Amino acid sequence: MTTITGISDRVPAPAGKAAPERLLDRLADFLARVRPDGRIQFVSAQGLDWLGYEADALGKGDPLEDLLAPEDQAPVRQALTQAAGQGRLALSARLLRGDGTSVRVVCRVLGLAGTGAHAECLFAAWALGEVKAGLERHGARDDEPAPDGLTGLPTRAWLMARLAELTRPGAAQPGFALLHLDLDGFHKVNDALGHDAGDRLLVETAGRLKSLLRASDQVIRSGSDEFALLLPGASDEEAVLPVARKVMAALQRPFILGAGQAHLSASIGIALYPEHAQDGTQLFKCADVALSAAKREGRRRWCVYRREGSEALNRRLALEEALYDAIQNGEFEMHYQPIFRASTREMAGVEALMRWNRPGEGFVSPAEFIPLAESNGLIGFLGAWSLRASCHQVAQWNAAWDTRLRASVNLSPAQFRDGDLVTKVREALTESGLAPACLSLELTEGALMHDPAEAEALLLQLRGLGAGISVDDFGTGYSSLAYLKRFPLSTLKIDRSFVQDLERDANDLAIVSAILGLAQALGLHVVAEGVETEAQWAVLTDKGCDLIQGYLLGRPVNAQTLHDKVEGGEWLLAR
Repeated sequence: MTTITGISDRVPAPAGKAAPERLLDRLADFLARVRPDGRIQFVSAQGLDWLGYEADALGKGDPLEDLLAPEDQAPVRQALTQAAGQGRLALSARLLRGDGTSVRVVCRVLGLAGTGAHAECLFAAWALGEVKAGLERHGARDDEPAPDGLTGLPTRAWLMARLAELTRPGAAQPGFALLHLDLDGFHKVNDALGHDAGDRLLVETAGRLKSLLRASDQVIRSGSDEFALLLPGASDEEAVLPVARKVMAALQRPFILGAGQAHLSASIGIALYPEHAQDGTQLFKCADVALSAAKREGRRRWCVYRREGSEALNRRLALEEALYDAIQNGEFEMHYQPIFRASTREMAGVEALMRWNRPGEGFVSPAEFIPLAESNGLIGFLGAWSLRASCHQVAQWNAAWDTRLRASVNLSPAQFRDGDLVTKVREALTESGLAPACLSLELTEGALMHDPAEAEALLLQLRGLGAGISVDDFGTGYSSLAYLKRFPLSTLKIDRSFVQDLERDANDLAIVSAILGLAQALGLHVVAEGVETEAQWAVLTDKGCDLIQGYLLGRPVNAQTLHDKVEGGEWLLAR
């Protein structure tokens, strides 16, 4: 049996075995592996360069304290001691630059394997870029909130730094409440009245929220249409629920936006310190999962985080924390589901699927971990890795088998809005040697319709590279004839919900027939997903569907298994 050598189907390291710090170094501005006594075992050259030091300025055995402001040395030392032995903490600190200045960072201290004298921690730090920029623009003191450019409110970066300060070890902070709220239906304002009206609504929302609160309270713009309220002294539900009621009432009043007006409501998630979490990052997650619960229960309401009876919410918290360890430990794999020509049942391509194989638990559903990765920003790293790994793997197969298999790679909405997407696709193609025509980028209809003009411009650039564009789950979203005409698409994927009852349901048959006829008229390829029976295959083939994907002919498998099935003759290759 021949073996395809080269890139692993796990997270690739720059060279050799994937060491934990090599992976997290991609995620942090500064990273070090440290003993509980503060002695460095590894420090990233990239981090030292970021701080303005020579690569050999600090090395194994040197104290991490040499890079910390004096007032932060004791808290960091305490955090290292507490995190040793698989613990985790978040705090803020100042790192000293080579030129004598300092930079404020949010730090995560993650306990690694080992106990006692052999225990080690991972110390990762991210600069508060938004805070720094805001302070420089407005000449504010370093301890003042950095304003958002539109509303003048502090940003989410400032909030996370403040939470880290309030919950740092030994801070002796009295209880407080964190409210995380989302404007229900805000996107409809942008769609109906335009983005200028949406901006005016956000500014007025900020004003209404500030008018409700005490001088000691703080309003934060934590996202596009999300806000957070930090309420010192509100340590129980009795103190915080009156505020939630006032917020709901204030936001339900109509917003007058030029010639039009908008009626909105809000969903609110509430978390209490120290009742729900003793760590700032965890507290924000508690508020966020409570917000998600409010949305699931119908919006226009608030929910207080509940540990008891909230197994799903607690699992989400645990999984989000575990994502960092999963990247560090190389738990992500690429699997590939074959796509076959319907007429010949020969394999013409593969859909690349990211899988999280969690030790002791098995595979975590992508429906669970992809939204978490999008919410905490890791999706950019994972998505870029998935793209590179898939291009490398399919390029190797094409070279070994003298084929032109096509790699279909899914892009999340967050990836699609990444300003560097075109560059990342170009680099993945160049590094792997994959022919651009052998790459198809899969997007949902919702991602395309978020901002159609911007989407059209981006798709044209991607098509200019030679890559194809595929619309996933076609028929379940907007399914607008206008966007089929407007966007430079190459493939439609018929959602499995229209295929599963195809041979029995006349409506499904009519919908599939219409999609196939439309695609043929527009010169688009069609992939039918979820094909599980011979009867479904027969109907699709009879109707002229050219590509099929599903358990009838092939389940998702890892790279080695796919290789073995092809070499063994179980899956025949299209030439």
